[in-house]
Amino acid sequence: MSPTDRVIELVAPYCDIVERLELVPPSARVRGIYFQNVETQVAKHGLLDPYREYFPSDRYSALPFYPVAEILVRRACSGALLTSPERVHEGMFLIAKGNATAFAESLLGRMMLRKLSPDPMRLLEQAIAGRRQSTTYGHWEIRRHGDRALEVVYREEYSWIESAIAGAAHGTFEACGLTAQIETTLIDRFNGSTLFRW
Repeated sequence: MSPTDRVIELVAPYCDIVERLELVPPSARVRGIYFQNVETQVAKHGLLDPYREYFPSDRYSALPFYPVAEILVRRACSGALLTSPERVHEGMFLIAKGNATAFAESLLGRMMLRKLSPDPMRLLEQAIAGRRQSTTYGHWEIRRHGDRALEVVYREEYSWIESAIAGAAHGTFEACGLTAQIETTLIDRFNGSTLFRW
């Protein structure tokens, strides 16, 4: 059984991984840093050995692009290992939140966030610019809703908006010391938005 088939068997009853993988186009790709971030988080939680049982031959370099379907399988696996298969979305939320926190604690993250954290608009603009450099699919845009509310709108976002993307949003704001109400809404599995109020 392939690693993908093993993960599908683990999480398919609890998330839409089968349908999602069928709908993701082969042209959708992400940089290898996303894979490294997942491994960093599973290692942080003492789960690298169980994770490696699923993906013993993984070797992703940070800068090349890889199929987004591969990162979806690894996100689902890491989420299920962190919490349980039944709570896979909660696990993916926590993995993504941890990635945002880890970046904020890095030297580069501290330098960037010191400059951006007082301004949520600039922070979200930087997040979107970073995403444009690290993916080949979809579109994110910011909409302002007054002085203390912003919305990030996602189009053709193949990762789980309600868990993985939401976790990254929460982690980013927390790492910057910003207290915000964050509400994610889905239009369908690949389209939706996150509203930030502070």
